[in-house]
Amino acid sequence: MEHDADQRKTVTSQISRKEKNNNTEFAEERHFLNKIARNILNKNEPNINVYLLICFVGITLGLLLQIINVKNTFKDISKDYETEGRKYWVYSAYSDVENKNGLLKHVHLVLERIGFEKSTNKTPWTLLWSHDYPFRVLYPNLHRLKPNQRVNHFPGTGFITNKVDLATSDSKYIPKAFKLPKNKEEFLKYASKNKNALFLEKHNQHRGVFLKNVSEIDLSSGESFVQEYVQKPFLVDGHKFDIGVYVVLTSVNPLRVYYYTGDILFRYCPAKYYPFDPKNLDKYVVGDDYLPIWEVPSLAHPYTALGFSMKEVFNTYVRSKGKDPAIMWEEVENAITEVFLKKEHHVIEALKNYPSSDNFFELMRFDLVVDENLKVYLLEANMSPNLSSAHYPPNQLLYEQVLYNLFSLVGVASYINGRANINLREQTLAENMVSSQKNIAVWSDECSTKCRDRCEELIICGLCRPCLSNKLRNSLLKSYREFLHKGDFKRLFPPKMVQKAFAPEEIKNLNEMNKLQYLWYQGKCNMDITWCA
Repeated sequence: MEHDADQRKTVTSQISRKEKNNNTEFAEERHFLNKIARNILNKNEPNINVYLLICFVGITLGLLLQIINVKNTFKDISKDYETEGRKYWVYSAYSDVENKNGLLKHVHLVLERIGFEKSTNKTPWTLLWSHDYPFRVLYPNLHRLKPNQRVNHFPGTGFITNKVDLATSDSKYIPKAFKLPKNKEEFLKYASKNKNALFLEKHNQHRGVFLKNVSEIDLSSGESFVQEYVQKPFLVDGHKFDIGVYVVLTSVNPLRVYYYTGDILFRYCPAKYYPFDPKNLDKYVVGDDYLPIWEVPSLAHPYTALGFSMKEVFNTYVRSKGKDPAIMWEEVENAITEVFLKKEHHVIEALKNYPSSDNFFELMRFDLVVDENLKVYLLEANMSPNLSSAHYPPNQLLYEQVLYNLFSLVGVASYINGRANINLREQTLAENMVSSQKNIAVWSDECSTKCRDRCEELIICGLCRPCLSNKLRNSLLKSYREFLHKGDFKRLFPPKMVQKAFAPEEIKNLNEMNKLQYLWYQGKCNMDITWCA
């Protein structure tokens, strides 16, 4: 009896211990324990045998149920991870974008650092980063996007980023340009009136820039356009340069545009401008092998040793020459803003083929030059600006800070906006934690009096809660979230404002939605000065 009791204790102890093991170990040990139990049950003690049998069956069933429960729990966790885990995929018809050390190296790095997993279009993805314009080839994938899915381009922005469309826009900030052969006669007429003018011949497909006399230009090729050349650029240590401003479009109708203030990309021509030689492109064209700022003698020390940004180093140099860069930067803002206001209607029209505009955002880089008087000229807008530091490793920080601030601004870095399987009520409650009705309520005096019973009394009434459309309300809630998370991005449009100094002429040329949004920002500015800029 004592021997059997000891065996029973041993069996019970081993069973308890094996409850903690994994499934494969349990299957093997269960066979061993069953063998011991059968030996005990073969004894001629009926009551004890029955008792032991019942205990053993109960313990075995308990263990099996526990194992099944652990398996189901693991499956649930795996399923939640698949639906909750934020996934992204990258696309390009030509470039090597899948390689994590390739063209989009820093896109991959930043997304992984904020919790994204690289995946494919066949998974429940939350972000598509396309190096090419995606709305032709990928239209079947993009015309029925879910609310939590984001794409890094807006349909219709080709009217901004296409070289020819932008260059031939009517603007005081864009050097005069002509399509060939379509505008051949206009070009010849303009050239005859401006005999000292020089013209750059540019290929429509972004291949090659050449400075030519009018007589050298092929007026009938159909593959190029000509643009007047800025002949007397401002120079740094004798080098011509261009200025790259990172800009983000987050909304149209109403229009919201931001630009990155953390730094500006300056690229210098490798060869000094004078004596000028049009056959030497290194003197006046910024190519892939441009001269970086840390190799420009007057800028190298403040940039590398003192740690100032490219923009501040440039500003210091300009001031040392007796000029004020503040006016120049204001003109840079005006030039970029004008482009979006003129081209917005193209994007609005293109968006009619998609259920919502909230799925899209766009990062561009606008390239500009300045003449010897710091007059600003806008040259082009890059749809997919270079974000690879392979050629110039010190640019890594700039690219990664631009990307991180971008993902914060547009909500890609927000866990709330990345959840795939949350129900509508929970999603609303989660978003309300960030921005709700009280955060977008403005013009309290007018809404409490003149607008109380009549939404048509004043244009401002359209911002009062009883009069506010669902579309505008959702856009303003999104605007509030952008304000909270804009980081080093500054609002470009709507422009900066002055507290309680609104003038009606400032909005007279805007469409209805942009007027209301402008007034909303003015209302927020009146309440809190941090909203004015």
